[in-house]
Amino acid sequence: MVSKEEVKKIYYLANLNVKEEELDIIAKKFDDVLVFANEIMELDTSDCEALEIVVEHNSPLREDVVEESISREDALLNASDKEYGYFRLQRVVK
Repeated sequence: MVSKEEVKKIYYLANLNVKEEELDIIAKKFDDVLVFANEIMELDTSDCEALEIVVEHNSPLREDVVEESISREDALLNASDKEYGYFRLQRVVK
């Protein structure tokens, strides 16, 4: 089962806040998703014919139009952490 500490870590890495009283509910939901994913992975698909789906898109694409972008200051206005004029993110690869 997914622990409260794992939920806290996931929310921390996603830069989200989680209330202490919601941890059990969220841990149960995460656990339900993982159990369901494991059930799907255990299905025997050896008798299933391979299926290839090619989707044709007929939706019109808009023209690329060069427009003025927002300023760096405006882009960083609500950033929780910034450095040297860029968003500063937590390291995800060790």
